[in-house]
Amino acid sequence: MLQAGSVKRLMGERLSGDLLTAVIWSWFAATESHSRLSQRAAGMVENPGLSYGLFHAVAQPVYSWGVVRRVEFPGVNIDIGHMRNLAWSRSNDKAQWVAYNRMRGQYMSALEHAVPERFFSDPAKCNLAGSANPVVGLPDCPQGISAVKALGLAAQQGQKIYTITPEVYANQPNIVNTALVAHSPSTRAKVQAALDEGKEVTIHEAPIAQSGWVGAGFTVIEQGTGAGAYTIEGGSQGAWLGGFAHGVSFAATVAILVTVAGTSIGTLGVVGGILASLILAAVFFAIHLIVLELATRGMSDEQLACYNGGFGAGGAVWGIAAAMLAAFIPTVSAAAVAQGPAGIMLAVYSIPGLVAGMELPSTDRPSCFK
Repeated sequence: MLQAGSVKRLMGERLSGDLLTAVIWSWFAATESHSRLSQRAAGMVENPGLSYGLFHAVAQPVYSWGVVRRVEFPGVNIDIGHMRNLAWSRSNDKAQWVAYNRMRGQYMSALEHAVPERFFSDPAKCNLAGSANPVVGLPDCPQGISAVKALGLAAQQGQKIYTITPEVYANQPNIVNTALVAHSPSTRAKVQAALDEGKEVTIHEAPIAQSGWVGAGFTVIEQGTGAGAYTIEGGSQGAWLGGFAHGVSFAATVAILVTVAGTSIGTLGVVGGILASLILAAVFFAIHLIVLELATRGMSDEQLACYNGGFGAGGAVWGIAAAMLAAFIPTVSAAAVAQGPAGIMLAVYSIPGLVAGMELPSTDRPSCFK
């Protein structure tokens, strides 16, 4: 189209699609270039096999009062699902072949963060990671994450790096539940499954944080070949904790409204008590909606689910605590509802927790606690 001098069919979708395609092609090109440069020095013969991978933008809807206001693209994700190379040692040395496969796997993992970083960082607007001459006044460019980079960052932070071989696992069969307890259930399950299959796993001691991402990076290697998987796992624990705090405050607000309604009816009369309660309810719920909008703005679907789960748990905790208070201090709880029986207050206080707790099952998502 450009050669013909026409841009009528040059749409944003085509441009963005070509950009994403260029990144994945660049990853494969860099991988092939590294193969051609390294195989002779390593005493290897290597040819590429059938491989495939994906590179896509992460779409994140922004809601206002339950309606999608706009869509943001907070990041991109590269996923090489299958990489095959036909290689062997020139001296027919299997150990050399295994070592070469390990080296190539580490390099390809590093490309998963390095290639997108270079494509989506402008040196004129930010300082690239590892720049020898950073420009004063410019912010650091956003950084990507990969398995080998996660391990490197963890090592820089002083974390222990565990290389769990089949021999180590045989001597310490509970190592996943002891040394790796800080990781999410999902990460530990994947590590456990790999170890049960006789694989070698390298993982850092605890989750790390990088440019808003929190999670783990680990490698799973077949010792007999040197081939394996280089994996990152991330999640949304912060969203769950924020939802929990919001759930507690929301349930407390409902409880306060019930208390004010009961006491104001006794002092202002029925009409005055109802009006006072409605005014207070309008103020409280306006604050609640503002907090909800600000807290969930820009969250992904996964983070929003975690937030809802935390919200439900917080409401349920408040409901249980208030119900216990009403049961053990009947005089206080009775006075709160115009001297009604303590049983009424117990039921009223439990309602906020039960209603907010409708989203409680989403806290079972392991990714909320990574």
